[in-house]
Amino acid sequence: MIENPTGLQRLIGWMMLSAVLLSVAAGLGWLPGFYSGGLAWCCGLLLFGRVGGFLRLQVLCIFLIGCAALWWGLDGRELPWAKLLATNQILIAMLIAVSFLRLVTALRADPQEQLPMGRGALWRTLLGVHLFGAVINMSTLQIVGERLSRRQPLTPQQGVLLSRGFALASLWSPFFVAMGVALTHADGAQLETLSLAGLPAAAVALLVAGIGLSRHPGVTSQAGYPIHFEALWLPLLLAVLVFGARGLWPDVPVLSWVSLLSLLLCLLVLVLRSGTQRLASMRRHVEAQLPTMGGELALFLAAGVLTVGLAQVVERSGFDWPLQQFGPWQAWGLLWMILVAAVMGIHPLISIATSGGILAPQVQDPNLLGMTFLMGWAVGIIASPVSGTHLTLQARFGLSAFGFPRWNLGFVLQLMLICLLALHGYAWFRAG
Repeated sequence: MIENPTGLQRLIGWMMLSAVLLSVAAGLGWLPGFYSGGLAWCCGLLLFGRVGGFLRLQVLCIFLIGCAALWWGLDGRELPWAKLLATNQILIAMLIAVSFLRLVTALRADPQEQLPMGRGALWRTLLGVHLFGAVINMSTLQIVGERLSRRQPLTPQQGVLLSRGFALASLWSPFFVAMGVALTHADGAQLETLSLAGLPAAAVALLVAGIGLSRHPGVTSQAGYPIHFEALWLPLLLAVLVFGARGLWPDVPVLSWVSLLSLLLCLLVLVLRSGTQRLASMRRHVEAQLPTMGGELALFLAAGVLTVGLAQVVERSGFDWPLQQFGPWQAWGLLWMILVAAVMGIHPLISIATSGGILAPQVQDPNLLGMTFLMGWAVGIIASPVSGTHLTLQARFGLSAFGFPRWNLGFVLQLMLICLLALHGYAWFRAG
């Protein structure tokens, strides 16, 4: 969070919130999507100067490749400005809207509360990071990590616990941006199916992760986080509202419901807790927290250019992937490709956008493709040395981002086997 935001940063924060509202209006059919997208592009350009390091280079490369693909694919035809602006605007709106949930999801523990120790604390922390991370995303890593490192530096084992517990939430959570990416690039996939199919895989993966971490020789003297699971009532209520709205109004994109209901529920809870006084925290979030999301904003905008560019290339070339079947083994092969790309530093979003543009029109079961994308996101986060998760743990707590691929290697291979079984289990269930 920015301590003393400038006037421009405050303005950008309100522009980002306006982009969310315009995106919801587009989802309800009131406006075209390019209004929200255009505002998001303005914010992205204004914030790009704050994007640094490897992410800045990656965004520039993605954007330039997308522009080159557009130039070749259009072949003198008119540039599809409306499509360029509208692509990924619904994902960006969801990313911004879900960030407000951290204001009303009570994860922070009493500073005077003693940290639990031992294997029980490890399991409780692992499950808590997973469940709260499924809702408030990256804030979970910062809150838990800061408390664990208050008296002594965060250990690699604690960092690995945070990495695995958090990343596995992308297998099923409707509030994780990975779900929005999967639903967007696996056109026709259903939120309910992806969440229900991903939950068993996440449960088994958490069990395997916990068993592996509990065998560490120093686990009995390792501190955990005092998580109180009764604070999960609000995320559960939000999930029920999203699924209910989806059932009543199926024509409205589910990501629009996630964005709208996240904002409305946050506003309602803040008012009910202590009247309009607590609304100051919401304003503070808009003006001081949203402008820090320039990196994520730039990545999704650049990925949108790449997506549109690849679509134009495919249209002009008449490229047709000779795909005879897309079953569990083919999905697992695609998962390996996403994993290898992630280890090389390519964000799963780019791998998903690229493969989705090629495979989605031909795949008969979009839910299987969507499952693969969610698995690719989870595996990619855990295996990549430059994922946002590992870069955050490095910047905030001094852990080496390039150490995580080595520390997580055995678990990544186990997770790949779990994903293979889950893909076959889904195919068997569907065939039955």
